[in-house]
Amino acid sequence: MSSSYPSMPSHHNDNKVNSHMNKIALFVTTFFIGLQVNAASPEQLDSLLNEIDQDIAAQRLSAPVGNNALEKIEAFRGDAPFDFRVVPLTYRWGESYVELANRAIAGGQFDKAQGYLDKVWPVASLTPGLEEAQRVIDDAIASGMAMPAAVAAVSAPTKAELEHQRQLAEAAEREKQRLQADYERKKREEQKAAEEKARKELAEQQRQQQLERERRAANEQKLKEQRLAQQATKAKAASASSKVVVDDIEDELLNTKSKSSPVKTAPVVVPQVAAKSEVTIIASAASVAAAWADAKEDSEPIARYDIPNEDLASRSRDIAENMNGACQAMIDSDASVVIHTADKSDYRWLAVRLTLCTRRIDRSYRLRHSHEVLSGGAPFLTLHPPRDTALIRQ
Repeated sequence: MSSSYPSMPSHHNDNKVNSHMNKIALFVTTFFIGLQVNAASPEQLDSLLNEIDQDIAAQRLSAPVGNNALEKIEAFRGDAPFDFRVVPLTYRWGESYVELANRAIAGGQFDKAQGYLDKVWPVASLTPGLEEAQRVIDDAIASGMAMPAAVAAVSAPTKAELEHQRQLAEAAEREKQRLQADYERKKREEQKAAEEKARKELAEQQRQQQLERERRAANEQKLKEQRLAQQATKAKAASASSKVVVDDIEDELLNTKSKSSPVKTAPVVVPQVAAKSEVTIIASAASVAAAWADAKEDSEPIARYDIPNEDLASRSRDIAENMNGACQAMIDSDASVVIHTADKSDYRWLAVRLTLCTRRIDRSYRLRHSHEVLSGGAPFLTLHPPRDTALIRQ
């Protein structure tokens, strides 16, 4: 479809051609000037498109001055010459004038119709229906049904004016190329910056992964060292415990000898003040056993601890730890212990457990314990002030 006017009477077409060329020169000038100013922001351009759409819907096509679609279309083209979102709105604007022209033609108002079309030709010459409406008006003029509109005589542009228009067009083309080159340069810079950012992010990711591997290796080594240390500690504790058990068994055997068992007599050296000589007194096994049988703690208890019945009945190895710190209290007060149970076998077993418990805390501590028969109630033990002599009545 051609963008020039259809054929018209010669005087009418000549004037139109001159007017059209002047408008082209004005458009080129406006285009070139628009390239020199700062581009509007994307938000401003979106707002301007919305206002154009509202003006077309309200038929504010080229009036009132300062608030119409045509002025805003030209403003948008000036601010964003390469933004083609305004093109569909421009054709809608042209179609609105073509519709008004067709109404005027139907009413025989050819001059009014031509005035509408004259607004569209320099702005949107490819508007659908524009050439058809112009052809109807030209045919009416040719047939005498209408008279051509009176137009002022316009002289053809001079060579200087044509050269000036050509220079403006070339300058506009150069500016277009400069803007395109600037756009491509910025695009290359952005791509290069994006690649550099991706490279740095990858390097940082690899560095973090390496740090994580080193951290895990260090943790594994630390855990390995801790396991070895724990194994060494357990082995040492097991060795010490075996020695403690041997010592405690010896103590138990010495403290629980039957009265009928033969007891080796030991000499007791009694110093004589005057003669400075030694006298050995031999105590019989029967007298020692009888003395131990009558042994009893007469001092007032300084603390009491209940013995867990379930642990005692099941012979739980944790019984001493379940007596609320009794072992630590024995060591802290260097106390002697009286175990109150109904069964002597319970007393003997518990004495071994208490000995093991205290020696795990302090190897130098020697448990001094005795048994008190419990006639009824739950078993318990009492702590008494420290003593240096055996529990044998004088």
